[in-house]
Amino acid sequence: MAKHTVYFLSSKQHRSLMAEIWTHQLELHDWDIKSAAWEKPSITETPIEILKEVLIQLPDYEPRQYNPEEVNNADLIVALYDGDIQRQSVPPDLSSQRVIHWNIQDPEQHTTDSPDRWAAYQEVCDEIAMQVKEMEPLFRSI
Repeated sequence: MAKHTVYFLSSKQHRSLMAEIWTHQLELHDWDIKSAAWEKPSITETPIEILKEVLIQLPDYEPRQYNPEEVNNADLIVALYDGDIQRQSVPPDLSSQRVIHWNIQDPEQHTTDSPDRWAAYQEVCDEIAMQVKEMEPLFRSI
């Protein structure tokens, strides 16, 4: 059986990487799970440390730049954007038939001090975990 691919995309890969890591927890052996940034990839320690609070072991991850050809070959694309500031920046060349949009706040854009950013990332991490869990039946049905 051929593997399917899901691509999580966000502006700088913070939120999409969180979604990628949460999706790995579902142990979807028929899926390649990837994330990328449609702007310059930038992975800071805060989202990684937040994930380490709730997960014992993180899978390997890497910063990845949006590659339209690779992403458009995916079976499913999830675009994570902050509806207050980023809706128009989602790449317009995404295949709309296979794209799911998640409006999830970008803590990097809304907070400046460290404790507030930490709390915002915790909330975003929880929200992404719930969204991924809600998608589990879809992953298992394809």
